[in-house]
Amino acid sequence: MRKRAVNETTKSAAYRIFYGFFAILIAFVWVYAFKLYFSHYDSVHPKITWAAPHVQTDVVPADGLLLWDESVLPSPRDGTVKYPLGTGPVRVPKGATVARVSSGTSASDVKSPAEGYFVAGLDGSEGNWKYSEIWNETEKHDPATVKMYKDGDKMKKNSPVGKLVRQPQTLRMVAYVYLTDGMKKELSSKALKVKMDPLDTPSRADVDVCDLPESGTSAKALLKVPWFPPWVLMSRKYRLLVQTGETSGVAVPEAAVTVREGKRGVYMLDGAESVFTEIEGRVIDASKFLVVSGLRLGDAVIADAESAKEGRVRLW
Repeated sequence: MRKRAVNETTKSAAYRIFYGFFAILIAFVWVYAFKLYFSHYDSVHPKITWAAPHVQTDVVPADGLLLWDESVLPSPRDGTVKYPLGTGPVRVPKGATVARVSSGTSASDVKSPAEGYFVAGLDGSEGNWKYSEIWNETEKHDPATVKMYKDGDKMKKNSPVGKLVRQPQTLRMVAYVYLTDGMKKELSSKALKVKMDPLDTPSRADVDVCDLPESGTSAKALLKVPWFPPWVLMSRKYRLLVQTGETSGVAVPEAAVTVREGKRGVYMLDGAESVFTEIEGRVIDASKFLVVSGLRLGDAVIADAESAKEGRVRLW
């Protein structure tokens, strides 16, 4: 009796294992069939996107050195200085008192000889910052930032209390720019589209002089900067942004582009058929691809090229 009970228990355990395995197998087959169905459904009902108009411009930074006319203002006596209008940079009218030097009960005013920007400080390049030397690169130019004076500083007679940069005047810049095909064309036209920052509206900067090398990746140009904010006087080093290389075409998501047999292309819809179409272009911002050849405005393409294939598709 005991042996028979053991056999019954063994058979019951075997049945449970068999039925459990069979149930798992059925579940696996069901999940596989479910995924296969939806994979097939997605392949014949793909997500569609349309080629939209797009104009792409490259923004290239240009570093360089600023040039302006300036006058150093001397102290009229020994004493302690005070700046009634602040240490600047600040715009002042002609005749304004920009500094007052006191000694005991006596004081002397330093007046602005013209309208302009006053800065209570120097960078050490005043009087020897010459365009010819900078352009010809006869020496290394690495200007310092302005060392500012403050109220209460002790001044000697004829020592500088600051400087005046007359206004209006044109701010110039010896700029070193990276050469692209678009940049070469615009330098040759004697004008660049420049911006202070990426969000700024482009302005025209005339090119007075340009040194375009026969070979190399950079060029030198003397630009008329179309703005002159007072804060640029704190350093003669400057960077502006040059907008160049305008390219027109149509844009599609980058995911809609793939490579097949060494050819870059998209799966374009021709009626109810998906057809691989070769394109030319490049990746641009925001995960988009700019197509310059192979697609036209309004063409419909499959949004996910990796899962797409040629053949009949159902849009609805």
